[in-house]
Amino acid sequence: MARCSLCGKEDLCFTCPYCNGVFCAEHRLPESHGCAGIQMVQAQARKKAAQAVAPPPSPPQQRRFFVVRPQAVRPVAVRRGTGRFSQTELKHLLISSVLVVLVAISMIGGPPMGIVRGAQLIILYAVQGYGWYPAILILGFLISFLIHEFAHKFTAQHYGLWSEFRMMAQGYYLSLIAILFSVPIFGTGAVFSAGSPTPEQDGKINLAGPASNAAIAIFCTIGAVVSAALGGGLSPVADFAFSYLIQLNAFLGLFNMIPFQPLDGATVINWDKRIWLAMVIVLLALLIVGYVGISLLAA
Repeated sequence: MARCSLCGKEDLCFTCPYCNGVFCAEHRLPESHGCAGIQMVQAQARKKAAQAVAPPPSPPQQRRFFVVRPQAVRPVAVRRGTGRFSQTELKHLLISSVLVVLVAISMIGGPPMGIVRGAQLIILYAVQGYGWYPAILILGFLISFLIHEFAHKFTAQHYGLWSEFRMMAQGYYLSLIAILFSVPIFGTGAVFSAGSPTPEQDGKINLAGPASNAAIAIFCTIGAVVSAALGGGLSPVADFAFSYLIQLNAFLGLFNMIPFQPLDGATVINWDKRIWLAMVIVLLALLIVGYVGISLLAA
């Protein structure tokens, strides 16, 4: 009498032909003792059956080669990461630019209701040969606004973000207040970005606007110094143009560096307080130059 390999019962045991184990009458069938050998045999049998019914391999097909002639290849225009403008953005920029021009005209006339008096003065200046005065005021205001917004947009696009200018609902109200009371407000809209910038990238995107105003002011300062040195002084037109652009851009940069949302300074100071302080100092120095330094050069 032998003992079952599974339960240990003495019986007239049977030897499994698949795993060679010894089992009693109760466990002699392969499925009763969980035979591992039969699973291997079944796998081999399935493989042989599949090979028996498989279709014969098809002969290798001859490869065909196509010759691309040089004249058939057309150059593909590559769309770069920066400088993209949608139709909606261009429309918003046009509306905002018109409002900025109206604010500039209102500043020429002064409060109250400067827009009416400003339009009258523009005509008067043009008739008397002083059309350069309102032209500098209006174009300087508009160009400074556009460069500030484009600096935000292009910096964000440089980091691979979607970025476009949009008018804001409160922008219309702020523009109305600026037009009625002759206040230099740029609050018509803002550049909106979508993506996942790092804190450093976000800080640089917000810094780009005030930094562009500082760059304009520095460029005008250098231009004033060179013009004064070469010409023995500044003409009244150059003195006014340089002084106005320096004062305007220094003021706009300082205003946007105020460390409170939604102004640029809030994001910049959270990113790097030293860079925020350095930019504020530079803009303050430029503002002083605009009010004092150019007049000294003209003298």
